Amino acid sequence: MTARQASTLAVASVVAGALLLVVLAAWASSIGPSGVLRGDGPSSLRSPTTTASSTSASADAGREPPEPVPSRGTPPWVRAFALLVDLAVVVALVLVVARYAAVPFVRSTRRRRALRKRRTPERLAFDVLEPPAAVAREMLADAATQRRLLAEEGTPRNAVVACWHRFETQAAAAGMARGTWETSSEYTMRLLDLVDAHQPAVTRLGELYREARFSEHELTEEHRREALAALDAIHRTIGVPA
Repeated sequence: MTARQASTLAVASVVAGALLLVVLAAWASSIGPSGVLRGDGPSSLRSPTTTASSTSASADAGREPPEPVPSRGTPPWVRAFALLVDLAVVVALVLVVARYAAVPFVRSTRRRRALRKRRTPERLAFDVLEPPAAVAREMLADAATQRRLLAEEGTPRNAVVACWHRFETQAAAAGMARGTWETSSEYTMRLLDLVDAHQPAVTRLGELYREARFSEHELTEEHRREALAALDAIHRTIGVPA
């Protein structure tokens, strides 16, 4: 037991003793002195009293006995107040004992939690730098569908935008979440970098996506063909780790 625990135990003992004295005092005041001290007293003191009583009884045999004087007991409100004080003291005593008994347990629990935190490595906020195999496989498995979407989806503008967003669908299927700090372009660029895609093709497809997404002029079939060439280069260079 440490010095701090010993001092805590001593304080708890003093508080418990003081509360016990208060309980006894409240109990004594609630029942009155007649309830605390009972008995007829020592036998040696009873003889003179008994003899005197016998003499008085024989002398006053012909007289009518006086009416008994009603005894004055403790008022009901005093008893009720004393009972409330008893209950309050008991509750306070239980709370104090429980508090001081729980202190070592709480400290031990905190120490165990702190020890577990030190032993458990912190999670990194970013994904690992090596190319995730799951994302690469999802991209390759969806390559034909993604290319068909780019080649056949309505206007060149809509086709390029749909093709770019398809990368996000593939990553989500592989369990690679998008960060709250990332735009769609940043997220897709990060994914394609993780799978070792051909960087010039990624850059060109990203430029075509931003042009289709934010420009006001019409995109032509030539833009679609450039996007298809960039997408094919990306699919050819995606690395799948063993």
